[in-house]
Amino acid sequence: MAAGKRGAKVPYRVIQWATGKVGNEGLRQIIDHPDLELSGVYVFSEGKVGMDAGDICGRPTTGIRATNRIEDLLTVDADIILHTPMRELTSDNSDREVLALLKSGKNVISVRGYYWPRWLGEDYERQFLEACQHGNATLHANGISPGFIYDRLAPTMSSFCQKVRAVYLNEYFDLRLRPWHTIYDVCGLATTPGELTPEHPTAVSLNGLYTEMYHLMAEHWETKVKSVSLRFEYEVTDHDITIESGVIPAGTCRGNKWIWEVDFANGVFMRSISHYYIDPIPGWEHRNVWKIEIDGEPKFVAEMPLEETGADTLTTGGYDPNGKAIIALSINAIPEVIAAPPGVLKATVFAPWRARFR
Repeated sequence: MAAGKRGAKVPYRVIQWATGKVGNEGLRQIIDHPDLELSGVYVFSEGKVGMDAGDICGRPTTGIRATNRIEDLLTVDADIILHTPMRELTSDNSDREVLALLKSGKNVISVRGYYWPRWLGEDYERQFLEACQHGNATLHANGISPGFIYDRLAPTMSSFCQKVRAVYLNEYFDLRLRPWHTIYDVCGLATTPGELTPEHPTAVSLNGLYTEMYHLMAEHWETKVKSVSLRFEYEVTDHDITIESGVIPAGTCRGNKWIWEVDFANGVFMRSISHYYIDPIPGWEHRNVWKIEIDGEPKFVAEMPLEETGADTLTTGGYDPNGKAIIALSINAIPEVIAAPPGVLKATVFAPWRARFR
């Protein structure tokens, strides 16, 4: 029987779920951490089944062999699952995985979503709450954007304000060394101008993730989301661009802007723009950076760039600072998630600005 909340103690026993780019970084950080013990590895690729976890991620042999059968891991004695599956167009498969893992008595930290399940309705949230109660387990979502930069930092920054009129969020992300799935299926590059619309399956998937974040921000501000709109702007290449994972054909998008506009019931307006690109674009930041501007009394501006450093970074064939940070955020949350009561654990923001106190 998995530990759930029953006497978990250091070293915490961790299962790494999936071994893509982010998952490999998860394996490395779990193996390297003095207070974590790798208990299992789930893989999607048939070619990785049976491989030692260390061989998968470039670490010494661990004795832990990868499996692609969820049944093999439901009975493994583990405290927590680090859930980093590849993003799919819907969360159906991920939902089934997470519900089964929670019911088996394992806490779950996921980067797939679940920041604020209530936004999809009480029935959707209830299935996760019931699974948590059944397994005496906790579900927590983590990540950078969403997961930290906007949904936690922006409400925290609003604490400086006596009044908030608007919030402006800007994300710049260089995708040149990302897998093709992320470039095309997740972010919509290499599409023809106008092909990517709010109704396109790619947009529906990412829009759901970001809309969940906006609802979580509303919860921090003790208000509701009145409306969310999404539109696109395109930067088109006039020649073929060859990158590590493929070719961006002439006439398709080398960059795009995902522009969300959100109205909150407390009167605050928010504009959130994600700039995705695989080729430097004049006027755009050429760093991986997030910027937050609070138009309030007083005004407040902050930015958070991620820099490459040390081993296993983008430049040495491993992953990039974004992947490192996503996993670090999740691993640093392990003690709090294990100590939390059963249910969905929402990251806390201390004393944000609110238009009215409840």
